[in-house]
Amino acid sequence: MNTALGFFLTSIAGTSVGFSMWPLKWSRRWRWGNFWLVYAILSLILVPFALAFLVIPNLAAVYAALPLRELARPFLLGALWGFAQLGAGISVHRLGLAVSGAVLNGIGAAFGTLLPLIFLHREAIFRPSGLLILGGTVATLLGACLCGWSGYLREEEAKQKGKGAGFEIEQVAMRQTAFTAKAYFLSLGIAAGSGVLASLLNVALAYGGAITSLAVLHGGTPSMAPFAVWPIALLGGSIVNIAYAAYAISRDRSWGDFKGGYIETVFPLFAALMWMGGIAVYSSGTTYLGIFGVSIGYAVFMIIMVVSGQFAGVATGEWSFMRASTYRSFLSGIAVLLLAVLMMGGSRYFAQ
Repeated sequence: MNTALGFFLTSIAGTSVGFSMWPLKWSRRWRWGNFWLVYAILSLILVPFALAFLVIPNLAAVYAALPLRELARPFLLGALWGFAQLGAGISVHRLGLAVSGAVLNGIGAAFGTLLPLIFLHREAIFRPSGLLILGGTVATLLGACLCGWSGYLREEEAKQKGKGAGFEIEQVAMRQTAFTAKAYFLSLGIAAGSGVLASLLNVALAYGGAITSLAVLHGGTPSMAPFAVWPIALLGGSIVNIAYAAYAISRDRSWGDFKGGYIETVFPLFAALMWMGGIAVYSSGTTYLGIFGVSIGYAVFMIIMVVSGQFAGVATGEWSFMRASTYRSFLSGIAVLLLAVLMMGGSRYFAQ
């Protein structure tokens, strides 16, 4: 029963995170900068702090009892991770949900599994778990290349048909002008780089051990104690996101779009709740899976997250009017990415 509940929660979490950027396409008045500014404040500051205060008793006392250095380490690592979050937002704006999600999440899964192997468990490289990770990394790079190339073909087809970037014109938070090949591959590089940097959030959480230990001493449960680290790490990540969003608004001269567009606040709020809520549910779901929590549970989470992002892309018309051969190429890339995730999930099982 507990295992079934764990897989159910993990599936819900993957769906929630995979769909979390869909509301960006609901914006009809706010441009990307407006949306991202509100989203960053909500998802990286207000929602994490509210969630932490909800599940951790005496959280203020926990923070007050810690020396500054114990708060500074996850904060600074979170600040570095903030560039990955910003890159993710820029990638969705420029490339769409499907291509950015496939490349970013695929590479993020690969490097998040590969780097600990190289730096912490080098002796396991030629064991079954290590070989699965290496194979999964190669498969990830192949899948990401297929998805990126398919996105480029989609871009060219949209340009030939006079459809700009291929997004609906009312989706004002999405890119509307066609890209040159150089600009497209630069955006693809941003998505890939964000995937590499995404693992820094886990590193930030790992350096929050003193925070979680003190949270338990103040009455928090061990499964909920990591939520005390989230607000500190994500607060660090909010700096570059808020700063760049403010820059984008000034560049686009869209500060005035906030006037009279209060209903649009619902969209970044919904996105923030789906993203942070999905992560919270995943953290809880893995506790019901035992040994499977860091193996098959991880694979299920990543697979459903990737597939959900693709569904959102298809449902919002990112591949409409494209040749069937272009989409088949993209589906091939997704299939390879899912295989890679299964290999990496299996590696964690063999490592137990």
